[in-house]
Parts: sequence; structure tokens; C-alpha cells
Amino acid sequence: MRRLFSSFLLLLFAICASAHIDTLGLATLQDTIATSVQQDSLTLSSQAPKKDNIFKRTYRFLDRIFSPPRDTTYIEIQDFYNWCAEVQLTNRFEMYEIDNGSDFFLRVAPKIRTRIGPFFGWRFAFFGYNIDIKSIFNHDDIDLAGSVYSSAFGMDLFYRRVGGNYNIKRLIMNDVNYSADLHDLPFDGINVGMTRINFYYVTNYKRYSHQAAFSQTNRQLKSAGSLLLGAAYSHNRITVDWDRLTNIINSTYGTNLPTNAVTGTQKNDEITLTAGYGYNWVFSRNWLAAGELTGGIGALFHKADSQKPESSSDIFKSINNFANSYLAFNANARIAILWNNGPWFSGVQGVFFYYQSGNGKVVNRNILGTTYVFLGFNF
Repeated sequence: MRRLFSSFLLLLFAICASAHIDTLGLATLQDTIATSVQQDSLTLSSQAPKKDNIFKRTYRFLDRIFSPPRDTTYIEIQDFYNWCAEVQLTNRFEMYEIDNGSDFFLRVAPKIRTRIGPFFGWRFAFFGYNIDIKSIFNHDDIDLAGSVYSSAFGMDLFYRRVGGNYNIKRLIMNDVNYSADLHDLPFDGINVGMTRINFYYVTNYKRYSHQAAFSQTNRQLKSAGSLLLGAAYSHNRITVDWDRLTNIINSTYGTNLPTNAVTGTQKNDEITLTAGYGYNWVFSRNWLAAGELTGGIGALFHKADSQKPESSSDIFKSINNFANSYLAFNANARIAILWNNGPWFSGVQGVFFYYQSGNGKVVNRNILGTTYVFLGFNF
């Protein structure tokens, strides 16, 4: 009986000891799991992406605006090229008219300006410039212009203070034509000032590449077109010195001319809405012919030298008088023919602007045109 009791105590001790060991093992296992989870949490925390700085966020924002997603079956997006460089030959011409009906008509134009120089671009947009170096040293003339071409929109910028290099092309006064004797005589009696920004949106930018046609930073693979919608603001100033014009005429004909209503200064602000269409024609491998035409109508807010439109019983004449006093009309045409195989490109372009406005006395018309011949590469 004693031996049986001793065996029972020994068995009970063994069971308790075994249970204690299992408890310790479970606690150890729980501690191990907790430690592992904590280490994994710290590891994941250390591997979590850090918040980008302001420069990276700004870059992504610009990328979404300037380079949105496009249909790669129509447009080859050359993201593997970040920069563009080219040598460009530029020819710039202009024509300016002042029209007062049968009483007075004057057309002047400067000599065509030819320049050659380097241009550079970034893949987001191609920044072109047009600076006449000669005018920097001439206080009478400052003619700066630039364009921004992006996939979804474009901008044209002008800052012009010109008038020192015009030549007379046509002059009619009181139904007398003086053009034959005065043709190409220098005339610095007109000073034109214009500060203008023109913005337009490419509605079908996913298939129509504005950049492929006018900045060569992408390639158009299949023909496509797009509606163009935009707006513009301009501050204009035109000054006519009648005395200088009469001095030229008097020195040629020996006659005195009476004072004319076109003398003085015109100042106005212009707000314009524009619309048009552009088309890229891929007529052969690596070749592209492109054309854009837009037109606009705007409201004029006069600040100097304006008069109310004349009333008339003729409804069409009244509308014409109102339009000549308070409305501005403009048009823009761009054409290009180019070859682009990816890294290399060359071609010719033409960009033309037409502006028309009045002040109730006269109608002013201005044509600006620039042609480009270029050779460049992407890298």
C-alpha cells in the first residue's frame, strides 16, 4: 500500500512538472511571436515611402498638365528624350494700315528681318523666342515675341514698341494716290505698342499632337485633327504724328496739307475669344504636314482718342460703325512641313497673325508673319 501511494505521488509530480514546462513553452512562443510581429512592424514602418518634397510634387503636377495621357497609336510620346536643340533661320515681316475711308489710307511696312540662332526645348514644352538684336540698341524699337507649345494647350506672348523703321508702301488722301512717288520712303511717324497674351486649348490632345507639328518633341503617327478654343488679352497703343507725314509729302510735292483726323494717340484694352481647327496629315513615313487656323472677336475698351459710332438710318452702316468702334477682330494661321525620325528633325514653318481694331475715326490693321527653317535633334 505504501509503494502504491509513493507511485501515485511520483506520477502526480511528473504531470505537474510537465504542465509547468508546457506553460513556459507557450509563454516563450507568445513572446517570440510578439517580438517577431513588433520587428516586422518596425521593418514595414522603415520601408514605408516617405512624403515627397515640394520639388517632386511640383514636377508631377507639371507632368499631369503639360504631358497628360495620350493615345500612343496616334502619337509617339518621346519620353526617352528630355531635351531638344535646333539651329533656326528666322524671317520676320509686318504690315500696318490706317484706314479712314476715302479721306485717308496709309500702309507702312518695315524691311524683312532675317536672323539665325540656336533654340532649345524641354520635353514638357518648347520655348521659342524672337528677339531682334539690333532693336536692343535702338530706343525706338523693342520687338519681343515667344510661344509655348504643350500637348494640351499653347500660348503666344508679344511685347512690341516699334515705329522707328517703317517705310511707306501706299498712301491715298482725298482720292489722290501718292503711292508712286512715296513708295519705300522711310516714315517714323507711327509708333505701335502692343502687350498681348494669347491662350488656346487643344480639345483632342489625346490624338492630335500640337507638339509634333510645332515643337518637334513628339511624333504624329496617324493623321488627326482637333478643335482649338482660346482667349486673349491685349493692351494696344497707336500714335500717328501727322506733322512728320505732311513734311514728307510737302518736301516731295511742295504742297501744304490740312490737319487730318487720324493724328493723335489711340489706347485700348482688348479681351477676345477665339476658336479654330488644326489638322496633322501624316502623308508618308516620318513626314508630317500640319495646319491650324483660328479666328477671334473681342471687345475694345478705349482709354484715349475715341468717339461714339455715328447713327444712321441704314442698319448695316450702323452695325459697321459700331463694329469699327468697339469690336476687335483677329486671326492666326500656322503651317508646317517637316521630317522627323525621332532623334533628328528638319522642316519649315510659318506663323501669321492678323489684328483689326478701330476707334470710331479710323480702322487699324496689323499683319505679323514669321517663317522658320530649322534643323535639330532630341536628346
